[in-house]
Amino acid sequence: MRSKHTSSTTRFTSNRLNILLLFLVIFLLTACSDETEKQKPAAVQKTNPIMPPKEVKASSSEQDALLEKISQADWQAIKESGFIRIIVPYSFQHNDFLPRKSISYDNELKLILRFFEENNLTPIFISSKKFSSMLPQLEQGRGDIVVANLTITEARKERINFTIPVTHSTEQLVVSNSFEKKITIDKLSGLKIGVRENTSFWETLSALNSQQTNAQEINIIKLDGKLSADEKFNLITQGTIDAVIEDSNRLNLFLEYRNDIKTVLNLGKERPIAWAVRKSNPNLLKRLNRYIKTEKLLQHLPDARFGDLETIKKHHQLRLITRNNASTYFLWKNQLMGFEYDLIKHFAKQQKLNLKVLVANDFQQMTDWLEQGYGDIISAGLIKTAEREKLPFAFTEPYLNVQELIVQRKNDKTIDSQSDLAQRTFYIRKSSSYFNTLLRLQNKLRSEGIHFSIETVPETMETEEIIKQVIDGKFDITLADSLIIAIEQSWHNELKVSLTLTGEQGQRWLVRKEDQELLNELNKFIKKEYKQLFYNITYNKYLKNSRKLFDAEKRDNNDKTISPYDALIKSLAKEYNFDWRLIAAQVNKESLFNPKAKSWAGAKGLLQVMPRTAREVGIDHLEEPENGLRAGLKYMAWLDSQLSSELPADVQVWFTLAAYNAGLGHLKDARSLAIKQGLNPDRWFGNVEKTFLLLSKPKYHKKARYGYVRGIEPVTYVKEIQALYELYSKKHPDEA
Repeated sequence: MRSKHTSSTTRFTSNRLNILLLFLVIFLLTACSDETEKQKPAAVQKTNPIMPPKEVKASSSEQDALLEKISQADWQAIKESGFIRIIVPYSFQHNDFLPRKSISYDNELKLILRFFEENNLTPIFISSKKFSSMLPQLEQGRGDIVVANLTITEARKERINFTIPVTHSTEQLVVSNSFEKKITIDKLSGLKIGVRENTSFWETLSALNSQQTNAQEINIIKLDGKLSADEKFNLITQGTIDAVIEDSNRLNLFLEYRNDIKTVLNLGKERPIAWAVRKSNPNLLKRLNRYIKTEKLLQHLPDARFGDLETIKKHHQLRLITRNNASTYFLWKNQLMGFEYDLIKHFAKQQKLNLKVLVANDFQQMTDWLEQGYGDIISAGLIKTAEREKLPFAFTEPYLNVQELIVQRKNDKTIDSQSDLAQRTFYIRKSSSYFNTLLRLQNKLRSEGIHFSIETVPETMETEEIIKQVIDGKFDITLADSLIIAIEQSWHNELKVSLTLTGEQGQRWLVRKEDQELLNELNKFIKKEYKQLFYNITYNKYLKNSRKLFDAEKRDNNDKTISPYDALIKSLAKEYNFDWRLIAAQVNKESLFNPKAKSWAGAKGLLQVMPRTAREVGIDHLEEPENGLRAGLKYMAWLDSQLSSELPADVQVWFTLAAYNAGLGHLKDARSLAIKQGLNPDRWFGNVEKTFLLLSKPKYHKKARYGYVRGIEPVTYVKEIQALYELYSKKHPDEA
């Protein structure tokens, strides 16, 4: 049954069919949001991975009628619908960095989300992979607001309306640290400066060309729109180009972890950053401006500030100090995760606060930042010790009870009693609670004639890395708490836990002693949530569920089939231009051909697709074999499209698999690190796979945009899929 629409009305109706059609059009418009790219040759062309399911249908007249309503909708119509469409760059939705310290462009997103929440509106995100396509989408009625770190320019003001500024920025010329040439705004001639077309940066350089004092113009190098900021910076450090341009409010983010670039010149005066709406939406513009004015009055956020919960609520921001590791806070498959992070995020949500994360290098830096007012709370698996109680901080009630246990290699002789510690060596950080435990035990056993050694490791070395050194035989033994051990055991079979050295001890959060209201609310939160539904789900997610990939079956028998889904895999693999035997190997590795499989992180289906990724590709019910497979293949095809077309085909597929497993960002970090290590960033085996392994070490991941990653996982993932693929290729030699 079709509903009748009249083109004269500008208001949304509330009946269910209109709402259903609204979602339909959102899907269709999102799929078509980017400008058409040049077609690949037929032999390598891939299906657009961000397309709605084929079963979604509507007549063109229905789409046109509803589109006319949507494109004209102003504030009242939006309010009645309960939905609002926000056009954002793809990076805004996909954790395009690991938040560490600086206030970056993601605050724009937090700001607009609070506006939606206050007005009881459900946001529908329309991601755009091309910056240049966002304003045309807005003008065509395919969204209501553009939020994209968008600079106000005169040319843009002729097309759309801007809100009052949400922040300001200057365009800065960025060069390599080794760049020594002195330059001024009128002496940029001859420099090779890389920029993307259809950006304010391009406009700036074009205008500056007329100001040069000699006849030679600036050498403007057109950059591929697929390049990330870090890839642009790599072109500078490699000497391919001399400079790029970056907004100052984004540059702070990159300077947190890169020490090989610098800014040498402001290219103009400070420019306002704002949100964009259609000229036909004056009431929406008015509402947004009123909201921004109020927020700007409340949201002066100095780097260092003190104040209890009332002050924190005034600024709408809780600042968490933590560490980037597997038990507290990390980025995995474009999703921020961590046991500590999830708990504090839940508390912040209940208090209606934005959460800002500050990543410290070690315990000393965490306590310094808290004492100096750079953060409000430390959450990093800390135990109350006599030494720590001397600090000017208050401990919350325990949110988790742990024990300290000895960690050994699997094939090492088990330590069954304290007497077995004779002549053994523990490797420990001196600032950890484990160090004090061992000192007490060492003094006790010395009187009994039992001697063991304690070797301290760098303060920047995480317990997870120490455990890995034990597993690899580089360290003898170590001590760790049961939380970290449970997480490590869920990844590894090679470690063994032996003697328990302490009873249960509570892990607690730290706040300044004067922040009693915050302390009281945290304690109420712990009392209310401890071992309740949210807490138990989070606990099981990180401590109970196995992170190990499914043990892939490599059996070879007389059966000519690989799985019950061979026909389906062949059909969809062909549609997305992948070798079906490779996809069969991937399905085996991901789910053991079980369409109802679910991972520790919540991924589902034959190809273990994350829920957010499934929403982006427009597919749900992942437990249905075709849906789970199609969603994974769409995402695979999108990842493939983000890699350089100049990569050899065999290399590209390994890169795509690594990105599918760990996330595209971590792959970019590994390739950037390969350049610095003198390896080939365009080869996987023996090159990028090596640097993936390095990204689990603080020495390297602290200088990486996406931070810590357990690199052994994508490396093993690719290796085992390759082995399965070779097996299946022998079994089906002529069926690529």
